[in-house]
Amino acid sequence: MRSMRAWSLNRALIVAILSLGLACKSSPPPAPPEPRRVRPPAAAGQFYPADPGELQSEVRGFLGKATRTATAPVPMVLTPHAGLRFSGQVAAWAFKQLSPGFNRAVIVAGNHNSDARYAGVSCDRSTHYDVPGLEVKVAAANAELCSHHGFTDVPAAHSMHMIEIELPFLDAVNGAPFEIVPLVIGSLSRGETRAVAAELAKLADGKTVFVFSIDLSHYYPYDQAVALDRPCLAALERMDADEAARCTTDATQALLVMTELATILNLAPRLVTYANSGDVTGDRSRVVGYGAMAYEDRFDLGDAERGELLRLARRSMESHVRDGRDLEAPPELMSRFPRLGAVRGAFVTLKEHGELRGCVGTLYAQRPLAEDVAENAVYAAVRDNRFPPVSPQELKDIVVSVSALETPRPVKDPGADGIVSLLRQSKPGLILTYKDRRSTFLPEVWEDLPEPVQFLSHLCQKQGSPGDCWRDLSTRFETYGSLHFGEGP
Repeated sequence: MRSMRAWSLNRALIVAILSLGLACKSSPPPAPPEPRRVRPPAAAGQFYPADPGELQSEVRGFLGKATRTATAPVPMVLTPHAGLRFSGQVAAWAFKQLSPGFNRAVIVAGNHNSDARYAGVSCDRSTHYDVPGLEVKVAAANAELCSHHGFTDVPAAHSMHMIEIELPFLDAVNGAPFEIVPLVIGSLSRGETRAVAAELAKLADGKTVFVFSIDLSHYYPYDQAVALDRPCLAALERMDADEAARCTTDATQALLVMTELATILNLAPRLVTYANSGDVTGDRSRVVGYGAMAYEDRFDLGDAERGELLRLARRSMESHVRDGRDLEAPPELMSRFPRLGAVRGAFVTLKEHGELRGCVGTLYAQRPLAEDVAENAVYAAVRDNRFPPVSPQELKDIVVSVSALETPRPVKDPGADGIVSLLRQSKPGLILTYKDRRSTFLPEVWEDLPEPVQFLSHLCQKQGSPGDCWRDLSTRFETYGSLHFGEGP
């Protein structure tokens, strides 16, 4: 018994000592704060006023003369970076398209320092950027990016003005603090521009804007400069990467990153304005070109992209029907037009003498848009169970159309009245799932079935369900938009 009591006392003593040790053990000291490395202004007093009040007044004056013309949210812009007196008004038109409320700006420019030669993208190791009257913090994402393959640290690349001159505009537009990711692009292959865009796309969080800081042609006579700049901007609007690669600018590879990023983020480019230094000074002997573009958060395809998809659909259909040979979407087509290589669903519709002859598609994106169109054109011709296969003799009478789809979005518990109200307001494409059956109507079907109740009843009947299945509380709905275009006028 004594030994047991002694053991208990010793055990209690050991526990007490251990507890005391734990209680007295100090926690590790906090990591020391990162030392401030403030990048001073490189071009104050040269490219823009050194006096904070004068700089703010000049920037706000430019913004006051610009108008917001965007019809959708704009998370990305192309803007120039020359001296404010030369390009400030064009820059203001670009920044005017942004909506306030962002907390981070990714600013991408090309390398202007001939002493800094490098491949990849350089991240500035500064913790803050200083311009007169404004200090902006460098975001933590900057250091994270610099740890990735293809990103590097070349201090000399950040010694010039291309990023800092955009900060007063961002500050004036946002009206609240924001952080920046300052990036300067060196040499990149076409494949590397896609990889860089993919990394940047990871920063898109709804509170981040992307600013591509680029000037167009340099020191050509006025008419020659316009002849170089206008086709470049048109190529960017068409999302034609091959033509954009031929642009004469101070950062053409950054334009390719911008085009690839727009593809990933489903943004539609729109030219806002163009001018050159000759329009400002009157000296047209040697000018520099400036473009402002807004990338709107909406899906679109240009005329060239639509035409290529229609030609691809027809070639695929005719090759299969005539020769039994299936065509693949050409990789060079998707390289030239990156949006055609984006993963997106599509329907291909065939009509003969104005009557439906086949319609097959993919509701949920599984592969690049061009590949989806090529395959669904064949399926619409020979695998739509409602019709016999299209014969070679019919091909001349077949009219092809394509519907490129947005991602379907579920409608949460709308109820019968709610779904009717929603459809009456927006007339979207609709997926209806009742029990184990699913059917869809493209937005184009509203032309033939304009009343929501009629639209819903036919959609139920299409899947073999009762015409009022849409009223059942277990029925699920998804809506989507589509971009519809076809052959002919």
